[in-house]
Amino acid sequence: MTVNIRQPYADISLLYVEDEAATREQVSRVLSSRGYRLTVAENGEQGIDCFRKQLPDIVLTDIMMPRMNGLEMARKMRALSPEIQVVCMTAFSDTSYLIEAIDIGINQFVLKPVEFNRLFVALDRCQETVELRKRQKILEAENLRTKKIEASGILAGGMAHDFNNLLQVILGYVSLARMSAEPGSKTESLLTIVEKSSESARELGKRLLTLAKGGDTLMKPAALGHLIMKSIESELSPESPIELVIDLPDDLPLVMLDADHMQQVIASLLINACEAMPHGGSLHVSAASVPLPSANDLGLTPGDYLHVIFEDSGIGILPENLPMIFDPYFTTKDMGCQKGMGLGLALSYSIIKHHQGQITAESEPGVGTRIHIYLPVCRS
Repeated sequence: MTVNIRQPYADISLLYVEDEAATREQVSRVLSSRGYRLTVAENGEQGIDCFRKQLPDIVLTDIMMPRMNGLEMARKMRALSPEIQVVCMTAFSDTSYLIEAIDIGINQFVLKPVEFNRLFVALDRCQETVELRKRQKILEAENLRTKKIEASGILAGGMAHDFNNLLQVILGYVSLARMSAEPGSKTESLLTIVEKSSESARELGKRLLTLAKGGDTLMKPAALGHLIMKSIESELSPESPIELVIDLPDDLPLVMLDADHMQQVIASLLINACEAMPHGGSLHVSAASVPLPSANDLGLTPGDYLHVIFEDSGIGILPENLPMIFDPYFTTKDMGCQKGMGLGLALSYSIIKHHQGQITAESEPGVGTRIHIYLPVCRS
């Protein structure tokens, strides 16, 4: 999910229903030039079909149409989606239409012949309501995810403490056993396996503690571009089949961060990208400073942020899985100590949130995934 700093209507889907061809052509051109994601229907029945398939944000409709008039269509749409914003256009001023429109809950009413300035005002009012509801849903989802992370962190912290105590006992006895084992014996080789497994367990313990504590222990101004390049050199071998495209300007602003925790985030994103492209592909890493307005879709305090994007051309994420990828212990990988633990993205989310930032994802199966990170820049 990207913050809306592009054309203001590009994220709004609009269904326009009009039976009169000349009017339909003219209004469609104007709406398309304004940037709406526009779908056009020629009558009420076709409008209902389009609505069921696409669930647009706003419906703009004529009232008098063959087969099914605009108000009957709007009533059926309201039954399918009570929050839909509907704007009616008509050449009639009969009060019976107005009363029925009010009963249905029509949001705006525009008379024909249409004055486009009036139409734009009506659509903008609907758009404000749509965007407010979208932001509210985003914030509700973020609050729910934050509560999940906090609850998991409390549990993980207690688990990690007891887990590390038990692990220390195991490693202590392994060391004692190794002292008694013959060099090169089968016993020594078995103890080596136990030690390696214990190291994996120690790493899991560290992740659990990070989930519990967040990432705000050693915050100081740092150049994130340098950390990204360091992680790339560490995680990606020169023989990797992945084409790497780096766009990290030298003049990126500093951000307040815990370098160790932030490197965990970057490494996790790089590993995920590589695993999504087992037969090769492209990974584009870019960063830029962006201003966020007070009414942004990220739930962040307004100000200047460093926006980092990790974009791969991998297998992508299924739409039903995308809302859950930052949840603790959610993974689409095979489970196991050397496979998926379901903590990588949850840890990344927790760390970024402790840095007063935001991390989001957008993906299309078979096309790739784009991860967005927003971190507040240091004030000079």
